[in-house]
Amino acid sequence: MKKGDKIAAICILILIISSFIGVFSYRLYVKGSHKIAVIKQEGKIINTIDLNKVKGRKQFKIKYKTSHFNLVEVENGKIRIEDADCPDKICIKTGWISKPGESIICLPHKLIINIEGKNSKYDGLSN
Repeated sequence: MKKGDKIAAICILILIISSFIGVFSYRLYVKGSHKIAVIKQEGKIINTIDLNKVKGRKQFKIKYKTSHFNLVEVENGKIRIEDADCPDKICIKTGWISKPGESIICLPHKLIINIEGKNSKYDGLSN
């Protein structure tokens, strides 16, 4: 190995180690965060739910243009679309989501459920 090859190998090793440290730090940050489910229809927020505060199992129906619907189910820390009358039912097949960054999308009903993480230790939010 030449001197330049050793320097390149060391630089690559440093980059790999620093990326592992970054991923580990991000996971710790997300783990300690509140999970907020943001429900949007046609681009407008229609509901927000703090998934950490949900007790038991709850269901509610979101209507679209009077005759169509999505049945949303919420449990402590997770949310899903249990039933819908859309043709492809991809939103139902997505199943439960529970981590910040995950989302459920129902295109025919223009519905998006997204989980956002809020960490009061870093974001300055208080309960």
